[in-house]
Amino acid sequence: MGEFEKITKVLDPYILGVLISLGIGLILGLEREYNNLKEDKGFAGIRAFPIVAILGFTLGSLTETYSTWLPIIGLGAFIFFLGFNHLYKETVTFERSFTTNIALIATLILGLMVSAEYYRNAVATAVIIVTLLSLKTHFHMVIRNITSDELFALIKFSIIALLILPFLPNSNYGPNELINPFEIGSIIVIVSFLNFIGYFLVKFVGSKKGILLTAILGGLISSTAVAWSYSSRSVESPELSKKYAAGIIIASAIMFPRLAFLTYIFNKALFIYIAIPFALFSIICLIISLILIKDDTNKPDTNINLGNPMNLLNAFGFGIIYVVILFAVFYSNQFFGESGLYYSALIAGLADTDAITISLAKFASDGEKVKLASSVIVTAVMSNMLVKLGITLFKGSKVTGKLVGYTFAGIIVIGVLYAFFSH
Repeated sequence: MGEFEKITKVLDPYILGVLISLGIGLILGLEREYNNLKEDKGFAGIRAFPIVAILGFTLGSLTETYSTWLPIIGLGAFIFFLGFNHLYKETVTFERSFTTNIALIATLILGLMVSAEYYRNAVATAVIIVTLLSLKTHFHMVIRNITSDELFALIKFSIIALLILPFLPNSNYGPNELINPFEIGSIIVIVSFLNFIGYFLVKFVGSKKGILLTAILGGLISSTAVAWSYSSRSVESPELSKKYAAGIIIASAIMFPRLAFLTYIFNKALFIYIAIPFALFSIICLIISLILIKDDTNKPDTNINLGNPMNLLNAFGFGIIYVVILFAVFYSNQFFGESGLYYSALIAGLADTDAITISLAKFASDGEKVKLASSVIVTAVMSNMLVKLGITLFKGSKVTGKLVGYTFAGIIVIGVLYAFFSH
């Protein structure tokens, strides 16, 4: 029984299974009971679900004594019982109880899983089911507020991630076998997923909730987009220049853990080198942001136009940028040595930090050039910070430009020194 061996030494295995089944039934039954009380409908709750879970466990436990068909027959009979129970009831009542019926069937199956000693899997499944049941109101709210464009974006993302990506060839092609279709597709899906999640966080959590919260969530998508939007707003509302500056700075602070996360996915060894400077940059940005907003309680409208959450042209455009940077990193290192990598990082950082980060993570996958890759990534990020600094200075108010300028200039100096001395 693995981790349950010690428990079974002092507790009968059957009693242990009953207790786990009871816990699973109580988890699901408690949610259904609460839902029944709130909506004044339902036929099963805190008592029925534990009984059904224990019933499923008992049926599974009796298979060795009687027949392996017993759980199948029991499940079929239970489904028939639920259907017969609603045979003479109104259609509306049946429809309202449909979710509870499915939950009861799932509970019986979870009890069967416990009898097969899939303890951890059964409990984890129960937690997932109860989470889905309890989020009904939130799901309805989300669905009511989703636009047709966002729905189509979700469908397009599902098609790319679930129907196209699994069938891409996982083989290397092209010069020096640098092109791997499945790898490129995976990168597009990962980055698009991060953008997708960030988009809906802004829509359903950050919208009109304050400049900083929106900036934090917007930073998950594009800190450059936040800098562009807030710079313009600081001119329109000069009295809020400090807070808009704080928003730009904190959005950039989010960029560092986002890039660190991408690095961790593709190269855990490189992540160790990147984590320290990126943590330092984030802390500096966060401290300065907190200082700027300390006495500011205004909460104006802060919607940011972040465009379509799943623009296919942008998604494939990122893939093209990644491939171009992949070749640039390889050939610049081959023909110009280490200095060529820094040149490519400076250019790539002007447009995108995700692609150059992933490219260098793969470039150092053999572990021999991890230090070099970390220095080049920091250089690319500093190039991107310089772009946002330029946007703020040219588009923002004088106060916003000055505050962001001091902060980003200090980070750029620290980053350049790190890249210089760490290599």
